[in-house]
Amino acid sequence: MTAANPSATPLTPARIMEVGMAFWPAQTLLTAVKLGVFTELGRDAMTGAELREKLGLHERSTPDFFDTLVALRFLERDGDGNDAKYRNTEETALFLDRKSPAFMGGFLEMAHDRLYPFWGNLADGLKTGKAQNETKDGGKGVFEELYSQPERLEQFMDAMAGISAGNFQAFAEKFDFSNYKTLTDVGGATGLLSMLVAKANPNMTCTTTDLPAAAEIATVLGDALANPVPR
Repeated sequence: MTAANPSATPLTPARIMEVGMAFWPAQTLLTAVKLGVFTELGRDAMTGAELREKLGLHERSTPDFFDTLVALRFLERDGDGNDAKYRNTEETALFLDRKSPAFMGGFLEMAHDRLYPFWGNLADGLKTGKAQNETKDGGKGVFEELYSQPERLEQFMDAMAGISAGNFQAFAEKFDFSNYKTLTDVGGATGLLSMLVAKANPNMTCTTTDLPAAAEIATVLGDALANPVPR
């Protein structure tokens, strides 16, 4: 027999509970992005009542919802009580304010609307081996479904641009394009890659191609991505 080690750290269920209940903080963040909390705050500070009114929330949401975002370090709070003011952290101001050029919240909005519900069907997928996305119950294919609804396609394109923007920017700035005159991005959605490369390399002529439905959205969404409203 092996004697128990009295100095060993006792086992606790803390990590199990942290992972098992991780949907609590995840849904709090996804909901905050979906509601536009970080965009509404921008560079300003607001009381809970002011922010609640801007977002159209019920009075029961204050202060618990905003204080939870403070506890999760997605917001900062100055003061206490009804006069306390909430503001973005440096991180959320940069990445989750839609007016920021580094905004990537579109991906989180898609996660809230599309991906989060699918993960609720994980057990069904493991038991049946069937996809649990739009094709479940005889639905259309993923891209057929996305292209059938302009608002869903726009959200998807916004999400892809947001999650790729950092890599696109790094590529545009660090790759040596001096020996090239043209760039073609096939299936380029919003055209963000072409716009960033052209902006960083005036010698380049950049072209983005995609299906007509995507191209129509790109004329509006792409311009907004390339020229965010300054704060």
